[in-house]
Amino acid sequence: MEMPITAAQVAKPTADLVRPIYETLVTNLTGLSREDLQQPVLAATDVLEFPELHEESIPAFAFSSSLARLVTAVGIKDFTLREDLWKPEGPRLRRILSGIINFAKFREEKLGPYLELQEQLEAIFDGQQRLGAQHAQQAAELQALQKTRSDEEPEVAMLEADAAKAYSHNQQLNKQQVALSNEVKALRNQIASISEQSGEERLKLLDARQEADRLSGLIVESPEKLQQMVEEVAAAVERERSLISDADRRSRDCSSRADAVAKVERDLGKVTKQLQELEEQVGRKKEVSRRVKDLRRQIAAGDAECQALAATQQHLTRQQAALHDRLSRLDQQALLKKEAAASAVEEQLREKEAVEAENAAALAKIAENESMMRTLKERLREMQSNHDAEVNAIMAKYRSLREQMAEYHMQLETAMAE
Repeated sequence: MEMPITAAQVAKPTADLVRPIYETLVTNLTGLSREDLQQPVLAATDVLEFPELHEESIPAFAFSSSLARLVTAVGIKDFTLREDLWKPEGPRLRRILSGIINFAKFREEKLGPYLELQEQLEAIFDGQQRLGAQHAQQAAELQALQKTRSDEEPEVAMLEADAAKAYSHNQQLNKQQVALSNEVKALRNQIASISEQSGEERLKLLDARQEADRLSGLIVESPEKLQQMVEEVAAAVERERSLISDADRRSRDCSSRADAVAKVERDLGKVTKQLQELEEQVGRKKEVSRRVKDLRRQIAAGDAECQALAATQQHLTRQQAALHDRLSRLDQQALLKKEAAASAVEEQLREKEAVEAENAAALAKIAENESMMRTLKERLREMQSNHDAEVNAIMAKYRSLREQMAEYHMQLETAMAE
């Protein structure tokens, strides 16, 4: 830390010299600007009767308070404004500046790790808040899905029951379809066989009729025999007709049963379609359940990450506390070393002053002291007289100002009353 001051100025300091130095140290180490130190406190000026009279005293008090806090934090317990600011001495100024400079170097060394830990802690806080928001959002989504699931559970249970019934009914229909398909196949084979036999019988009947006609044309000698043959042929024809009628009846029965099987197949198609719709609804229900499980896994992962962040935060907090403890111990050690060094320097300065005093001539010193005393007394009387005159003038101005203010208030009250 560079300061515009020389060793000679430190040896013989003045109030005009040390005040800018202290202001620079306060602004560099406390974060306050010179404008902040010069800014009046509104809460303090509001309670004063004439705040314009304190335009300089309030900023001076703010600077003095900030400086006192700084030197107290450094470890200088005996700092006073009268001895160290208005009437500074070389040894004490060296001691104070040495303590503040050592504190500034120590602060500069430890500020980097502290700010790094502070940034890590803020990042962890931000991550924890972000995860907390995600956790709350996912919990709300899970609650909404659980509510939707609970609302749909009766419908899902009913659909599952309907699906089970439809599946059972479908199994029965499948069995019936297999049995009917086999029966229809057998009936179709039987119809084909009967149709084939019917065709053969029709051919035989046609041949028999043709044969009967031929025989009727050939045999005319014996009507009885012809009649017998005709009757036999007619009986054969009736038998063939009976067989054909029976085959037609069985064919119609097979057609009716085939229509029934087709109707069963159509009903089975409808049931299969309904079963597919039920399976789609069950699939949607399973998808909702899968999403709920995924959200639960995400929430569990978020909880685990929150716990890990909390553990990291606790670890960093413990590190920060340990760092603070270490800084405190180092401050104490530095304070002890500074006090020991300051005591040694003061002791050496006192010895040096004693040796210099012993080397001075006693009579010359006494004469010089008496001359100085006379001069100082004259200057003191002059300063006292000037001070009294200035005080009287200020009090006269103050009384005049109060009278003017009182008159102004009376006029104001009179004007307001009118």
